[in-house]
Amino acid sequence: MKRRSLMWGASLSIICSLASCNKFLDRAPLDQISTPEFWKTPQELDAYIIGLYDWLPGQLSSSGMGYYTADQTSDNMILSTGYDKFMNGENATTPATGGAWNWTAIRQINTFFDNYQRCPAPFAQYQQTYAEACFLKALRYHGMVAAFGDVPWYSHVISDKDTVELYKPRDSRALVVDSIMALIDTSIKYLKPRATVGVNRINKETALIYKSRVALYEATWAKYHAGTPSASSVNANKLFQKAIDAYTQFKTDCGGFAGKLYTTGGTQQAYYNLFGQFDYKNIPEVTLSKNYSQALGVTNQVGYIVWLYGYGGCSYSFDMVKSYLKKDGTSIDISDTVNVITAKGAASLTQMANLLDPRFRQSVFIPGDLINNNTVGYKDSLFKVPQMHNGTMGYNTISGFAPKKAHNPSSTLQGNYIDPEIAGIAFRIPELMLNYVEAYVELNGNFPDLSDNIDLLRQRVGMPTLTSVKPTVTAKWPNYGYAISDALAIVRQERRVELGGEGFRSGDWKRWRAHKLFDGQRPKGFKLVMADYAPYATKPNVKVDAQGYVDPYQTTLPGGYRFNAERDYLSPLPLDDLMRNKKLTQNPGWQSPG
Repeated sequence: MKRRSLMWGASLSIICSLASCNKFLDRAPLDQISTPEFWKTPQELDAYIIGLYDWLPGQLSSSGMGYYTADQTSDNMILSTGYDKFMNGENATTPATGGAWNWTAIRQINTFFDNYQRCPAPFAQYQQTYAEACFLKALRYHGMVAAFGDVPWYSHVISDKDTVELYKPRDSRALVVDSIMALIDTSIKYLKPRATVGVNRINKETALIYKSRVALYEATWAKYHAGTPSASSVNANKLFQKAIDAYTQFKTDCGGFAGKLYTTGGTQQAYYNLFGQFDYKNIPEVTLSKNYSQALGVTNQVGYIVWLYGYGGCSYSFDMVKSYLKKDGTSIDISDTVNVITAKGAASLTQMANLLDPRFRQSVFIPGDLINNNTVGYKDSLFKVPQMHNGTMGYNTISGFAPKKAHNPSSTLQGNYIDPEIAGIAFRIPELMLNYVEAYVELNGNFPDLSDNIDLLRQRVGMPTLTSVKPTVTAKWPNYGYAISDALAIVRQERRVELGGEGFRSGDWKRWRAHKLFDGQRPKGFKLVMADYAPYATKPNVKVDAQGYVDPYQTTLPGGYRFNAERDYLSPLPLDDLMRNKKLTQNPGWQSPG
């Protein structure tokens, strides 16, 4: 099974029919997997679950950057081809049918739970597979909860004749979240450690990180959405404690954090090096990853797109860059062009790199960075200016802050999926550290011991520890639309920097109910200097504001984003399901039948 453990995308023929299901009721026959001949061996159980591995995070793609550009639905990124319609309240149509209210995945995983006991082998022979199934069901169900709030909980495959279950109302968010947490706890109980099953199989470390993620998400959602149309019935303090417990259990059961963070390359290179790996088997910081290669039959072109195709048209916003502290751990205002950042254009990138937290230099292309070391036409080429002048707008890093997470000079700058290929990171330990500190501050109002979490993250890049140096929270720090403590502001800042560009920011602002981070504002870039592009035939075609900052949505978003907070924190149920099941209710602000 080792080869399949690496091939998340290699679904088996026995379950391919399930993937074509579009609706809960319009499903394909289960004959192929419900016959007595199947489910008889641990290998068959394992094969079924491996076929569902494409559900896991950490996916990269053949035509883009995968999760590395998921922050475009947030204040962290700018898309060169246009603003985000969701953030501007424009996704206002209630679907007549389908949409995200799709129960195919829940039916697929419940098929396993309805049948796994047909296997006559002792439970010990397939407990890892059973635990993975628990993890995957929790993962898919929490996706439904995050989208819709209250959803019906189904513990088994529903028959067409079971009208009670088919036409039940939505269960409370609290009930469903309790069920999700129970599944995660079961997975933690039975999963083997990473050292036993490897980095390409779901493991105990990953489940503990995921427990902290779900617990923190639901706790903060309940706290900050209270009294709004998207309110939750979850007990916030109970879930904050579960996030803390996950961290504590990781230290007890998984050997703690000493030596786990990746440090190869030293303080000026290790953080950058982490994201450009072809395999994470020997990097314990990453607990779960997906490998790509021609040999495996699952491929991506991330190593090619990251620079040559302008990161799929995504770049970091000036607002995100303003979140970086100085190298000495103190606050800095990079919008001060008189005393702090006096340079413009490409030169300003160098100036920022010399002043800011080293994670800035290791996340954003800076003049002089090596682009490639092996491809004819690009070998030994150095970064000079951000790619803002490509004739194809979708290939431009339009803000000037060109991301370089997942860049590796040893990737081949040619298409056609040439090996070696960048591996995807599904889970890494710093998330657990940051989840823990945030939950602790939320619950207790003060910092915990930081020596085995944020201090380690700072030390990796050569910065003073947070224990020794606390930045001053000023009026220039992000406005969440409500007051928070300095401790919480600092934790959120650290999270934004450490996990920036990895797909967390959209979920973060949603769970914090922090649309004020971007509402009424336009994302901007650096101060453009057209002279930087004098050597090139094609020039940047982008607007700038009165101060010279790149302002790409100046015409299309003249008043800034206009998020619909009363409606868009929850997604709509399709009209046909509401008509078919009168016990279902529509989410606030969305169209109902009739």
